[in-house]
Amino acid sequence: MTFAKVKKAILVIFITCLIWVWADLSLDEDLDNQTITITASRANPRLWVTLEGKPEIQVKADLKGPVAKVRELSKKTEGGKEKLEVIFDVEQQNMGASGEYALADLQRFLSESKKMREYGLVVKAARPDRLQRIKVVELQERTLPVKCVDEADTEITGARVTPDVVTMLVPQQLTEAQVKLATLAEKKQARGGAIEKKPYIELASGEIRYADTAVKVELPATQEDMKQYAINGTLGFIFSANLVGGYKVEFIKRPEISSIPIITTEEAKAAYEDKQFEVLLEIRDDDVGKAEVSRQIIYNFPVKYVREDKIRLRGDPAEAKFRLVPVDGNQPATPGVD
Repeated sequence: MTFAKVKKAILVIFITCLIWVWADLSLDEDLDNQTITITASRANPRLWVTLEGKPEIQVKADLKGPVAKVRELSKKTEGGKEKLEVIFDVEQQNMGASGEYALADLQRFLSESKKMREYGLVVKAARPDRLQRIKVVELQERTLPVKCVDEADTEITGARVTPDVVTMLVPQQLTEAQVKLATLAEKKQARGGAIEKKPYIELASGEIRYADTAVKVELPATQEDMKQYAINGTLGFIFSANLVGGYKVEFIKRPEISSIPIITTEEAKAAYEDKQFEVLLEIRDDDVGKAEVSRQIIYNFPVKYVREDKIRLRGDPAEAKFRLVPVDGNQPATPGVD
């Protein structure tokens, strides 16, 4: 074969490969029943937007696009590197004033979104086909008092907040902002000196918005009437509903509860001792069949006094080691007392 013929054959093969590649890339592929998250834009902080009562919603859509792009997107979404998320900007949709609106054509909105354009995707169908309730509230700048609360949103008596007011963008009906001390560690720190926390408001949709500036929070020093005690505890079991009556606990190592070290007020101590079980051990479904389970016990302190930081454990929680043993049908096991 002459060089010219070899050159011609190579050229034909090369052109054929290009045609195959172009044909493959030019094909479209379907990507049906995809979850798309639509999130209300926060670009304008003066607007509070909810979509069907929430800051974001999920819809389903059938998509179509170039094979390469579809496969690229599938790989990223399946690997958790990316999710199909579309931002809903009410001002771009001419919904920038307070009121309730509807989006009549969800398919068109998704098709015109930046995310779909990036991947060259076409939205064939969307479910639902419209958004029924888009609510827009224009927030106003107001000065609110700041209240200090615990993890259960109960006001902490005696807390001092400096300054005790904050200026924020809020809905008209809101009357106060909050700072939260959510852990015993934070409360302990605040008893030793001021700590800084940003006040926040919680909108009706559950969305939290924080102030730009922080305040200082202090709690009174540990009450003089809090003392150290050691009480004898009674152990109760919290069985899963699936396990009650079918298994009993066999201890490999019993937790030490004969002298529970606490620091507390006299009132909180009395309430704790009035409990049927001062300590609890949780028994879970997946404990069945294990040769040994290690788990910290739960100190069943009265919730009221925990919130007020009037009772706490000194030292680390005790640990139990146990296994579950099936009981005979004639001898049902029930949550018991140790």
